[in-house]
Amino acid sequence: KYSGPISQHQLRAQTYEARFSEAIQNKEFVVWYQPKYNPYNEKIVGAEALVRWQTPEGMIPPGEFLDVFESDGLIEKLDEYVFRTVCQQQKAWADMGRKLLPVSVNVSRCSLFGQDIVGRYKKIIEECGIDPLYVPIEITESVALANLKIKPIADAFFDAGFHLHMDDFGSGRSSLNGLTVMHFDVVKLDKSLIDSIGNRSGELILNYTMALGKELGKRLVAEGVETESQLSFLKINGCDAIQGYYYSKRLAVNEYERKAYGE
Repeated sequence: KYSGPISQHQLRAQTYEARFSEAIQNKEFVVWYQPKYNPYNEKIVGAEALVRWQTPEGMIPPGEFLDVFESDGLIEKLDEYVFRTVCQQQKAWADMGRKLLPVSVNVSRCSLFGQDIVGRYKKIIEECGIDPLYVPIEITESVALANLKIKPIADAFFDAGFHLHMDDFGSGRSSLNGLTVMHFDVVKLDKSLIDSIGNRSGELILNYTMALGKELGKRLVAEGVETESQLSFLKINGCDAIQGYYYSKRLAVNEYERKAYGE
């Protein structure tokens, strides 16, 4: 019956909401790192922070809880928790004398329009004593382009010294205009564009998108790269960094540290 799945979903949402505060307190939300590689020298040039929920009963995949927390507003607290965790980790690496690599952090629509996000994130940066360059902010294309109210927030992040990455570019009806209006340093090409490599019209669109991004002075990062032929196409077209299983799956912090810092 139709009511079944809905009540199942509601039940799951209620359970997750009830456990949220305790999970934050117990540090059950852990940050994993998806490395970004320079395809020309095959070295790690940074990472994207991804959240996982490690409960005593096992791991809950993000696809299960993120939509729940987005619809009830708890995502704002979770985003800030992830941001703080990444800042603290960067500070720990800096204290060990490591050369910091940027780790980008996703910020949801709900968080962006929350209470003074730039002020809050700036305060965390100052408390941790790290440069905002090492925690770029990722905003998805749909959020960045669907709402002009985002511009003053993007401007404030830029003025505070943060780099902005446009995530999932090409996943929707892209308005390339958005790239010129806002201070995005990096454009992340969505996996759907990368998957079109090998298809002539798909390649034409990707070619054009990449050329335009370059022309506008953006750095290009390809998401979801899995094959040699995808890598080769992206290198020929001047892609700056590669993210995806071709080089590495997402890694727990100690594995990432080993790969990034050779330990």
